[in-house]
Amino acid sequence: MSWAILCESSDLAVQCLAAAEAIGLAVSTAVAEGAELREAALQKLAEHEPTAVVFLTEPALDDLVELSHAARTHAQPIAVALPAQSDETRVLLEVAGELGLCAVAELRPLVAALSLLGAGASDAHAAQARSLGPADRARLRGVLGSGGKGQLVNVDTLRVGYLAESATQPVALGEAADVRDALLALKRRERQEKEVVSSVDVDARAVLDVIFGPRRALSDPASKSALAPYGIPLPVEELCSSPSRAAAEASRIGFPVRLSLASPDLRIWDHPDLSVDMVDNAARVRDTFRQLIAAAQARFQADPKLAHGEQRILGALVTATSEPLALLGVRATALPRERVALRIGFADPHGRAARDETVTVLPAEQALIERALRRLSGAALLLETSPAQRKTRVDNVVDVLQRVAAFVNDRRREIEGVELRPLAVLLDGSVEVREACVRVSDWFERSNQ
Repeated sequence: MSWAILCESSDLAVQCLAAAEAIGLAVSTAVAEGAELREAALQKLAEHEPTAVVFLTEPALDDLVELSHAARTHAQPIAVALPAQSDETRVLLEVAGELGLCAVAELRPLVAALSLLGAGASDAHAAQARSLGPADRARLRGVLGSGGKGQLVNVDTLRVGYLAESATQPVALGEAADVRDALLALKRRERQEKEVVSSVDVDARAVLDVIFGPRRALSDPASKSALAPYGIPLPVEELCSSPSRAAAEASRIGFPVRLSLASPDLRIWDHPDLSVDMVDNAARVRDTFRQLIAAAQARFQADPKLAHGEQRILGALVTATSEPLALLGVRATALPRERVALRIGFADPHGRAARDETVTVLPAEQALIERALRRLSGAALLLETSPAQRKTRVDNVVDVLQRVAAFVNDRRREIEGVELRPLAVLLDGSVEVREACVRVSDWFERSNQ
């Protein structure tokens, strides 16, 4: 099998040729940049040619989705290399694997992976290491599965090879460290068993009535109204336009309550002082309401960007108080091929300061979404508990993510994206969206022209 390797620079192409020659792998290389790189790879796959793509810069998620779709459509193997080293690149390697791509960080592991795929090793469980020397077995410990019919063997003192079940001669792969990275890439690409469809039965008219209009960011109450038909869990709350109404609703909901300013121009995640928790009586509710409105008006006057605007204040939300275990932030945007990108991170001050976030692509099986959550540094807060509690939390978080993805996918023409901040994971394992923002696109304006 001969591989077409498309590189984003001539230097990378030369290095790929040298790495392939060192193990006797037949390859051809070509150089393309930007959008031309993706189009060239898609063309190669359409021509039923095994293809690898080496990026010099971090690819967009759109590129990975298109490559994955083309490889699946044309039943061709594909691998990608992302030599630039950064936290974002390491996340992209995981996402690429979840999309079914064989993704590595360096070129020698890339050619080792291509050699494995060419020899018929479709996953990390395809090879056993019992024929290797003890040093190389130790280097590969924890990577290989069990029950593989192929064998990893030493082809010389430095290089490891793969001997397929029906083959008489092994193919060279490279040094054990490179083989380890290649096997890890194969392990990452063990994707879901079936195609998952993101779909929720909803009253489409109810959603359209809320989002119809010019390009804009919906207020928190309007955003929640748009999301509600998708069954996304929302707290018990009421939008109030006067202190007396707020006090009455607080008494109905039950003290203590949380009061938050409602304005499409002043988001609570940007202005946390415009939300007050644990308000425990009607008199304090009325006082807090007046203070929030006064603070918002002062904020409008102090900010030149807002001072000359419409200065929209809808009132205050009175919300039942609930104790969170963790606060997550979620941003969802549409990708090609009915896919949705979800950027997930911790929304508390420490999580934001540490930029503890990751990205994944939906629709996907729950196991892959949980794997994405495990990439968060603070994942132990959600997952390190009893099996029953972990299952409840994960089930509820995943359910919300899937519903948000369905909303974005269904409304990809009319909206630019959705942000939830925070998505509160409560002590009992349930979840609630405390603040949401749906950004409407200019589609309605363009469709009327």
